[in-house]
Amino acid sequence: MTQRPLVMRIITRLAGGGPPVHATLLNRHLVQHGFDSLLVFGDCASSEMNMEYLIADGDRVERVSSLGANPNPALDLLALFQLWRLMRRYRPAIVHTHTAKAGVLGRCAAILAGIPCVVHTYHGHVLEGYFGSFANWCLRQTERALAHASTALCTVSRQQADELSNRFLVAPPEKFHVVPLGVDLTPFLSLPLPDFSAPVLTIGWLGRFVPIKNLPLLIDIATLAARQGLPLKFLIAGDGPERAQVEEEIRDRNLPNIRLLPWQDKVDGVIEQCHLMILTSHREGTPLALIQGMASARPFLSTPAGGTVDLMTGNCKPTPTAWWYDNAVLSSASPVAFVEVLRGILANRDRLRSMAVSSRTFAQASFDQPRLVGDIASLYQQLLSQQEAVSHPVVEHFL
Repeated sequence: MTQRPLVMRIITRLAGGGPPVHATLLNRHLVQHGFDSLLVFGDCASSEMNMEYLIADGDRVERVSSLGANPNPALDLLALFQLWRLMRRYRPAIVHTHTAKAGVLGRCAAILAGIPCVVHTYHGHVLEGYFGSFANWCLRQTERALAHASTALCTVSRQQADELSNRFLVAPPEKFHVVPLGVDLTPFLSLPLPDFSAPVLTIGWLGRFVPIKNLPLLIDIATLAARQGLPLKFLIAGDGPERAQVEEEIRDRNLPNIRLLPWQDKVDGVIEQCHLMILTSHREGTPLALIQGMASARPFLSTPAGGTVDLMTGNCKPTPTAWWYDNAVLSSASPVAFVEVLRGILANRDRLRSMAVSSRTFAQASFDQPRLVGDIASLYQQLLSQQEAVSHPVVEHFL
């Protein structure tokens, strides 16, 4: 009997956001395409939203506790050794890393272990906007070296592939494979369309309370909408290091149009209460909350951050500060521009209904789970076939 190829998937930790959903889904469902899978992950910090509830009975996993988010030279070296040891034990045909720290340590371990096929997925990146200029330069040099040693690189959006290749010069364009996110959309596709004729529209925001999400802009938008007396409510659900600051701003500004909820393990109940979704981020990969919202027939309004530009469908109808599409609107990153778009939405409910239908159709066609699993399986089969053709031997190392 031919042995099934084993994929070792490595992610820094299963903490709040889209990457844990992506990684656990692939770990579970690639068996249908002839692959065995093993998911390796580290510990979440006490302040993070732990999403280990995504692991189901029967999922094959290994924990490397030292593979955590915060840099620590001693723990990072230990994690590198433990990953190398796991690879020597399991002898995976493919190592596929996700998120920044796992991408560095996992690929280094795979190179040392002589793994023939090494893949990394960028769900976003930390090459800009997180650290100082010298740290950014070091990270870019590291990414370029690891990209050269990788068999393939994946991004979740075309915009991200273009940025990494053409702006940050991480690798040539042909090394990137665009594989959009895919999730189980069943709970969202079954939600009824909202009542767009309601006297007050509810706008939903889901995510981590961290600087890159630009929550101050969201609070400014809600403040301006309240001052202008617009019939809008904002439903904000999430958690993170900036939560106390957000709560304080809401109290200080006395904003009755904001309802704040904790982190949600299941978000369909929150999305069902909303008429549309909003995103105010500085940077993004592909926002999972917007995909879930579109599948729920909730259009969205967002800054043109990262992969959000690849979530638009239909012809663009620009205004001086916004870009209207069939399913959503991109706006300049100012509260005035956002509120102008919201005024337009309030004035044309029929357009909002049409956007809702387009949103659901687009999400179902583009981001469903079977498409993601099939895309990744096809990529793996292509890479393994190429490896067999060149028949590189596995290098034994002295470690």
